[in-house]
Order: sequence, then structure tokens, then C-alpha cells
Amino acid sequence: MAAFLDVINSLSLQWVSWSVAQLAALCGHLGMFFVLVGILFLLQKWVLVLANNMLSGRLIYISALIGTPVHELSHALCCVLFGHKIQRIVLFNPDRRGTLGYVTHCYDNRQLWKVLGNFLIGIAPLFGGLGCIYLLTLLLLKDSDTLLLIIQSTLLNDLYSLHWHSLLALSGDLFFFFKNAYLASPYHVVTWAYLCAAISLHLSPSKEDLKGAWSGLLIFLFFYLIGQGGYQYLGGEWDSGLTGGLNLLSTLSVIGIIFASLLLLCLLVYRMTWQLFKGLSPFKH
Repeated sequence: MAAFLDVINSLSLQWVSWSVAQLAALCGHLGMFFVLVGILFLLQKWVLVLANNMLSGRLIYISALIGTPVHELSHALCCVLFGHKIQRIVLFNPDRRGTLGYVTHCYDNRQLWKVLGNFLIGIAPLFGGLGCIYLLTLLLLKDSDTLLLIIQSTLLNDLYSLHWHSLLALSGDLFFFFKNAYLASPYHVVTWAYLCAAISLHLSPSKEDLKGAWSGLLIFLFFYLIGQGGYQYLGGEWDSGLTGGLNLLSTLSVIGIIFASLLLLCLLVYRMTWQLFKGLSPFKH
């Protein structure tokens, strides 16, 4: 009996050690993407805070008219995929609380698949928004592969050891790319820039989205470990295909960061200019 318990304890320790190693590897794959998403999230919040204090908060409608429907439709699509019943969907209807749109849904919490859906439904706007940016880039920019390659080669290959000369080189390459693209088709470039900027400002999950996502996170990790274990048993790696997909998502996140940074800079310049020449604050108190 003691020998049997020793075997069980040994197997349990091996399983725990393997699980920790697999989750650590998953975090390693997602690390770069999380860093970029975190930067985009902060920039988005700063832009929204500044914009909400201008023109009685209505300035944000310029982007929300596009970004909010994409955000809410991403939720709704994931609800359908995971069998949640959509009770109500509002694509764009600003209220006094600052809510721009929402999706309410219900599900049977006795079914693991539907509980798992909570996690992906909560973070769906992030992937839905980046997916839309990708499609818009392919459709509206003639040489879209070059743009993606410029960002990947400059940033993603060595994100954690960037220097000013790398950022300057990236800025120069992007300037010449967009200059040539604008000269070739100004309408397409302007349309792409507006749509991507609008989506970038509204693709991050809200606090309410993240609250709902936590209930499915553990189940997601559980299924990940099962899938990874099965693929390893068969001699493969379930996460071996993650790298390419995450590199693309990271590249699209950089596009969002660029637009959010430019919008933040424009708002700050406007604020400083207004205060300097008018002696008044453009923000409500």
C-alpha cells in the first residue's frame, strides 16, 4: 500500500511539474503579445480620457461609430460560437454612464464548453479588432505585405532590446511606405488610417468584459493542458503553430499602437496650444 501511494505521489509531482512547465511555455509564447497589448491598452485609455473631456465627451464618437460596433459584434460572434443565447445587442447607443454599446447573453453553467466560452467572449474584441485591421490592411493597402514585414523585421525580432536608432529606422521606413502608398492611392490610405485608428481605440476588453472572462480562464488552461499532452504523446507540439499567429497579432498590435500614439500626441498638442494661445482649458472641470 505504501509503495502504491509513493507511485501516486511521484506521478502527481511529475504531472504538476509538467503542467507548470507547459503553462510557463505558453506564457513565453504570449509574452511579446501581452507586452504590446498592454502598451496599446494604456495608450487607448489615455486617448479616451482626453477625448472624453473635449466637446462634452462627444469627440470620442468620431471613432466609436466604427470601433464600438466592431467591439460588440466580436462579443456576439463568440456568443454564437459557444452556444450562448444573446438577449440583447446594442452596437452603438451612448448613455450618461459612458457606455457606448453592449451585448447581454446567458448560458447553461453546467456545460463546460459554454463556461469556457466566457473567457473567449470576454477577450473577443481584441482578436476581432485586430482581425478587422488585418483585413482592412489587405484590402486597402496595395503593398500590405511590405508594411507587415517592415514592422516584423524592426520590432518583433528583438522587441526587448530596442534602441532609439531602431525606432528611428522604423519611423523612416514607415514614412516612405505611407508616402508612396498615399501618392499611389490617397483615398485608400486615408480610409484605411481612419478605420484602423477607430478600431484601435475600442478593441481592448472593458472591465466588465474581463470580469466575465475569469470564470472560463481555468477551463481554458485545463483544455490547453489536455490538448498539449495529447499532441506530445503523439510526438508533436500543440503550441508549435502559435508562433506565426502570435507574430501576426503582435504586428497588428503595433499598427494599433502607432495610431493610438499619434492620436494621443495630437490631443496633447491641441491642449497645449489651446492653453498657450487662449489661456483657457479645452477640458471640462
